[in-house]
Amino acid sequence: MKTLHRLEDLFLVTLFLAALLALTAQLGSRYFLDYQFPWTEELARFLFTWIVFLGAANVMRHSGLIAVTLIPDRMPDGPRNMLAIFMHLLGGVFFLILVWVGIQLCLKVAGLPTIAMGISSAFEYGAVPAGAALMALRSFGAALRIWRHGLPRDTAATLM
Repeated sequence: MKTLHRLEDLFLVTLFLAALLALTAQLGSRYFLDYQFPWTEELARFLFTWIVFLGAANVMRHSGLIAVTLIPDRMPDGPRNMLAIFMHLLGGVFFLILVWVGIQLCLKVAGLPTIAMGISSAFEYGAVPAGAALMALRSFGAALRIWRHGLPRDTAATLM
């Protein structure tokens, strides 16, 4: 599992560096060359879309999503655990719906080429089902962990 987490982190860093290079090439071509690269802005947008969705799943892995825990923090362990399980299951179902809708959208735009790079628009929209699938797996996994071991008191109870 650690290897997969490291690969995920490495992939996100690679996406970020690629976006940085694309934007640097855009600025360089705009201010130092007579020719502007037409593909740099589109590539950076694609990469940032992937960074946002996979980054949200990565933050979820570290329990870094925002949580309002005023009421759960005051609840006894049993009901608090059930609330956390319910929230993770609800989130997991939401993410599965997002996967389904994202796949449907990818299929609709698969034949549409992008303006500057001429590749399928499904590459950009694919970030939605990919990130949502990872978040669904993490939501269901968290619900199972809480079911088996309970929720530690230092962990946010209401969100991933």
